[in-house]
Amino acid sequence: MNLIQERTIALAGVLQACQQVQSLARTGLAKDDAFENSLQSILVLDALNTPAVFGGIDGLRSGLALLKDGALNSTAGDDLELLRYMMSILQLQTQLYRDDQKFAAFGQSVERLSSYSNDELIDACSNTYQSHISVLRPQIIVQGEQEHLQQEGVPEKVRTMLLAAIRAAVLWQQKGGGKFRLVWERTRMRHAAEDLLKQNLH
Repeated sequence: MNLIQERTIALAGVLQACQQVQSLARTGLAKDDAFENSLQSILVLDALNTPAVFGGIDGLRSGLALLKDGALNSTAGDDLELLRYMMSILQLQTQLYRDDQKFAAFGQSVERLSSYSNDELIDACSNTYQSHISVLRPQIIVQGEQEHLQQEGVPEKVRTMLLAAIRAAVLWQQKGGGKFRLVWERTRMRHAAEDLLKQNLH
């Protein structure tokens, strides 16, 4: 697997988690398999390879489909909102990464998440996001229906998916991702996403 493919997978992870944020904010619901794969990716700290962070290529089908369908170049309202979330996540992750002390504290908190039961995990992830990411600026403003954003359990799930997006953004940076690559490699990543989806069908 080459670096373009690895960066494509990482960025698909960011987009997939952001897509679940968008869905939760608008409908109060998330796509079960995509949500679960993004949630579990937070706990994977020592994967054998990049796809393994998300449980394999199949665990990133929604995010890869967004890239394949041209989300990075789209002017559609839904895609623009996703891109706004994605860019905010990448900016916050970079800010966190540049502060050794904050990043170390964040990493320790993420490591502790594996000690929580399934019933406790979403609340624990939400608290981790609030403690380490919500304090950074600019804050991410999630747009949606107030009736859903105030629904019991939804805010915690939204923050959990934002944490999953941050985790994928860390991977993006580890694989050499950055602002210039978003511009210059978007077509290559679109083709890579298409190829990865095709390969996974065989």
